Amino acid sequence: MKKFSKLTAQAAVAVSLLSVGAPTFTSAVQASSIENVTQDTLSLSTQTKLDPYVKVEHNQYVLSESAKNVVSAEEYRVAQQMIEHSNVVVANSGSVINRKTKVATNDFTLSDKNSIVSLNKGTLATSQSRYHYGVNKVTYHWNYIRVYLNKNLTQAVAGGAVGGVGALIANYVTGGAATFAVGAISSSVGVLVTNGIKGGVWVDYNFFTGTVTGFGWQ
Repeated sequence: MKKFSKLTAQAAVAVSLLSVGAPTFTSAVQASSIENVTQDTLSLSTQTKLDPYVKVEHNQYVLSESAKNVVSAEEYRVAQQMIEHSNVVVANSGSVINRKTKVATNDFTLSDKNSIVSLNKGTLATSQSRYHYGVNKVTYHWNYIRVYLNKNLTQAVAGGAVGGVGALIANYVTGGAATFAVGAISSSVGVLVTNGIKGGVWVDYNFFTGTVTGFGWQ
């Protein structure tokens, strides 16, 4: 467990920072990334209420007017702002949004010597080994990004070198918000690899709450 001590210390710092405040959004949609921190936030419970009202039309996320019946006008405004940003990212990256899962990606098939992972339907279909070397990439939903780290990058993060995480999310979160995002994502990697690095990992980072909402092995 000694090799993880550096990350553990950094994770503790990141967690303490996240307890002070969460990254929030720009007051206007940026061309490629979220650069500033504002007071706009949206709770996970509110996002859950909104999710059924987010549709995909012409490869863009669309928030239904009906959502105003379940959230406040301010919550609707914040969600609309984030969706506008996500649509810019989708267009600029040449990604395709799966209409059923609402997951956007521009890399549909990932493979290594242990498995083939298909993202065409927004789900992971694996075979042979439980753990895989994995890939480095980012896919995204209207309110979160899923960050994939291959085994080598996972080892680097476990050793305290988190620059690779920052590079991966640079098109989605930058500036002060990125500092929190990198800290939260790296901390989650530290938790996952406590008993050893078995392969590549994935981490879900929510824009609205500035928190990790899930992680696991690729």
